[in-house]
Parts: sequence; C-alpha cells; structure tokens
Amino acid sequence: MPVPSEDVQQELGDVVKDLQNVAGARDPQAPSDLASDLRKYARRRDAEPTVDELTHRTVTALSGIELPEQSAQRLAHSLWVSIAARELSERQVETLKSDMQLMLTSLGVAESNAQLVAAQVGDVQEAVGDRARRWYELF
Repeated sequence: MPVPSEDVQQELGDVVKDLQNVAGARDPQAPSDLASDLRKYARRRDAEPTVDELTHRTVTALSGIELPEQSAQRLAHSLWVSIAARELSERQVETLKSDMQLMLTSLGVAESNAQLVAAQVGDVQEAVGDRARRWYELF
C-alpha cells in the first residue's frame, strides 16, 4: 500500500473538509471540490471518468450522514489509496473494496450505496493500476 507524502497528507486535509461538507450538505460546491481534489491523483486522463464516478457514488452515499473528523480522515485516506495505488495485487484490491464497504456501513451508509462505492473502487483500480499479474498469482 502506498504511504502519503507530507504534501499529500496536507492535500488530504482538503479532501476531509470536502467530505464533511458533502455529508453535512454545508456547501453546494463541495461535490465538485471533492471531484477536483481526487481527480489529480489519477495521473492519467483516461482514468478520470472512473474517479469522477467514484466521487459521485461517494457523494450520494454520504448525503445526510454525520461524518466525524476521524472518520473523514480514514475515508479520505482510503479514497486516496484507491486512486493513487498503482501496484496492488488482486487480493489487496479486494481488501480495499471490503474495507471501504465496511467503513461506509459503519458510518450509517445504506448497504446498497456502500456496495456501489466499493465496486467503483475496483473499477478505479482497473483504470489506474500498472501491475501485471505475477506468475505465482495464476495458480
């Protein structure tokens, strides 16, 4: 799993604020702010539509949910890993999806919405991943 640099940690502070604004419906500009903050981690233009869909599903899932600071930080980090990680194995992607779904449901997000976000995490990983399957993963 990638580890965020100090600069990325500071940028994730903006993502945390965006997530909280989305959840609390405090700022009508929050969904587009979140999208632009997450899109930059895609590094490839062809991956941006899948990242935008992840943002859309996350915004829909969080609508009306109380999102404490610590939970927003964990969610921001998970979203960042979902987009920035390039070398995850299939097992790591499955773990990332499962963790995302569990995190969202623990916050009170409906199971169906949490599943949609988790599924999109997998789609994002397909779009951004550079890792070829290793020979030992074929068996």
